[in-house]
Amino acid sequence: MSKILIQIPCFNEEVVLKKTLLDVKNNIQNLKDVDILVIDDGSSDQTASIAKSNSTDHVISHERNLGLGVAFQTGLNFAKKNGYDYLINLDADNQYKSEFIIPLIDKIKDEDLDIVIGSRNFDKISHFSFLKKKLQTIGSWVVRIISNQKISDASSGFRIYSKNAISKINCTSKFSYTLDTIIQASDKDLKIGEIPIEINDPTRASRLFRSNRQFIYNQTKIILNCFAIYKPLTFFFYLSLLPLLIGGLLFFRFVIFYFAGDGSGHIQSIIFGATFLILGFILIMMGIIGELIKHNRKILEKINE
Repeated sequence: MSKILIQIPCFNEEVVLKKTLLDVKNNIQNLKDVDILVIDDGSSDQTASIAKSNSTDHVISHERNLGLGVAFQTGLNFAKKNGYDYLINLDADNQYKSEFIIPLIDKIKDEDLDIVIGSRNFDKISHFSFLKKKLQTIGSWVVRIISNQKISDASSGFRIYSKNAISKINCTSKFSYTLDTIIQASDKDLKIGEIPIEINDPTRASRLFRSNRQFIYNQTKIILNCFAIYKPLTFFFYLSLLPLLIGGLLFFRFVIFYFAGDGSGHIQSIIFGATFLILGFILIMMGIIGELIKHNRKILEKINE
């Protein structure tokens, strides 16, 4: 019998939390050994009280708002400590339809996967603007390239993790966990799948970002941070290409003038070229050092398993 934990990170969700919990319970009636955990991330309203008054199995409250990524990690630590076989993450705003909880469980069990993501069809979400749909699609494409995982909705928060994934994943971002955990999964050889899902009409505006500009900034920061941590040599190699190219062109410029008999007047090309080449080689060395640190981290993780 599998032991399952459904975690719901919350921040000031007193208006909709009761409805979310009711929908979840209605859709897991036939499941056994399932617990619900509400993580109150420093709410200033009655979120924690509502969770407790609606027979939630476990409630953990942060003293202050620490961010969705930290709230997710709190639930992950709880699942790890208490020996759950599967962890399902569900948003408190009732965006994701709870009827897809069982298909998530079936998918991860039947195909022996480590993570299964409930993927939305952006074209069918009427309340998403054209720009938001494109940003979500582009973001998922970037994560797909970096992680080498076939994921169509990288930012979906509706997903299930196996015991293997629970033991290996650690969220490094305060902002969110969605992109971080996918990129980590690739680095840790975890198997990812997805199922198509539908969503409910929005109950409120998103609290993760106030504008498309903030969304782009935060998502880009997470992707670059994860890229640097889990694929350091590739990351720093790409960063080194521009200074190496500029340095090479400047040296080539000097050589042309030198053989044309005017080399002494273009000594600055050698100086600036050398500067850019040195910068490029430093970046490559940082990538090599990053790879050594990454391999050392993997050894320590295996020792601690």
